[in-house]
Amino acid sequence: MTQPAILRRVPMIAVLSATLFAGLALAQPPPPARPLQPLEQVLFDHENGQQSIAGRVLVTAADGGVLVETDDGVLWTVEGPQLVSRTPTGSPFQPVTPEEMAARLVAQLPPGFNTHDTSHYVIAYNTSRVYAQWIGSLLERLHRAFTNYWKREGLEIREPEFPLPVVVFVDKKSYAEASRDDLPGGVGNILGYYSLRTNRVNMFDLTGAEALRGRGRRGTFRDINQMLSRPAAIPLVSTIVHEATHQIAFNCGLQARYADLPLWLLEGMAVYFEAPDLTSARGWTGMGKVNYPRLQTFRRNHTRWNDRTLVSLLSDDSRFRDPRTGPDAYADAWALNYYLIKYESKAYAEYLKLLAEKQPLIIGSPESRLEEFRQHFGDLDKLEQEFLKRMSHVE
Repeated sequence: MTQPAILRRVPMIAVLSATLFAGLALAQPPPPARPLQPLEQVLFDHENGQQSIAGRVLVTAADGGVLVETDDGVLWTVEGPQLVSRTPTGSPFQPVTPEEMAARLVAQLPPGFNTHDTSHYVIAYNTSRVYAQWIGSLLERLHRAFTNYWKREGLEIREPEFPLPVVVFVDKKSYAEASRDDLPGGVGNILGYYSLRTNRVNMFDLTGAEALRGRGRRGTFRDINQMLSRPAAIPLVSTIVHEATHQIAFNCGLQARYADLPLWLLEGMAVYFEAPDLTSARGWTGMGKVNYPRLQTFRRNHTRWNDRTLVSLLSDDSRFRDPRTGPDAYADAWALNYYLIKYESKAYAEYLKLLAEKQPLIIGSPESRLEEFRQHFGDLDKLEQEFLKRMSHVE
C-alpha cells in the first residue's frame, strides 16, 4: 500500500494529506486511543502482494477502510478496497518496550547502527556514542521543559505511550538515502524531520554538516563544542528542537496525529520552543526566548499585512507547504504564537484543550477553524491590531 502524504519543506514535519479518505464519511466518530484496546490482525492488498499487520484500529471509514496503529506507534492507512480481513486476536493492544523498539530500529536500518536509551527516547545511531548521548540529553531537557510548562498551564499531559524513536545518521548522504520514502523529492536543505506516519524523528550528525565541517572524527565532545561556538549552528540546533517538539506534542496528549490541526499552531508552537542557546554546551537551555531570525523576517514583512492576512494564516495551510512562502509563514506563525502565549495565555491554553480533543481524519472547514479561534480570542480585527502593536516592540 502506498502511504499518501503531502510533505512540507522548510522545516519539516511529514504531514498526512487531508484527502487520505477522500470522499468517505466515517462510519462513527473514532474513540480516543486507549492502551488496552483490542489487538486485531489486519490483512490487506499491498502493491507487492498481501500484507498482514497487528495493531489497534483507530478509525473505521464508511467503506470499511481503517487507520491502524501498530505496537511501535506506526500508523497504517488501509482503504476499503484494499482491506481483505480484520481478525480479533483476543489479546489487548500493548506498546513495545524500549528494548523491543531498539531491536526493531536496528533491524530496519542499514548495518552498523547501535542504540542509546534515555527515559523517553530510543536513539538509533551510526555516528559516535558521544553524539547520541548529547542528542539524548538535549531531547530529555526539551521533553521536561515542554511537558512541565503545559502542565503548569492546566493542560492534561500524559507520559508517551511508546518509546520515542530517533534515528541519527552519520552524515547527510546516508540520511538522504534513508529518507526517500518520507521525502520523495529529496531532503534538500531539510536537516531533520518528524514523520507523523512512523512517529520517528530522522536527522544526521550536525558536526558533519557542510557549514561546520572540519578535521577530525565527527561526533566527539570537541566537535560538539566547536559546533556550538559557531553561528552556523543556530539553524541546525533549532531544527533538532523544532522536530522533537512536534514529536513530544503528538505523544503527550496535546495533539493527535492525523487530526485536522492548523499549521499556524503546530509550526508556530514548535518555533516558539526551538530558539537555541549557543552560549551553553547543552545547545538549548529553555523555551520562549525571542527567536530573532523569525522576528526579523516577521518585521520585514508585517507592513504588507492586510485585512486578509490573519484570516488566511488561521484558516489556510497552503503558505506553509509552498517553499516560496514557507519561511515567511513560519515567521508569522512564530510571532502569533509568541504573542498569544505571552499575552493571551489563558485563552491559548483553553484553545489547546479544544485541539487536543480532535480525532484523526475528521476534516473541518476554514470557517470552522476561524470560528474556533474567535470563540477563544475574540474579534479578529481587534486582536490583529494589538498583536502587530505588541510585536513591533519586542526586543
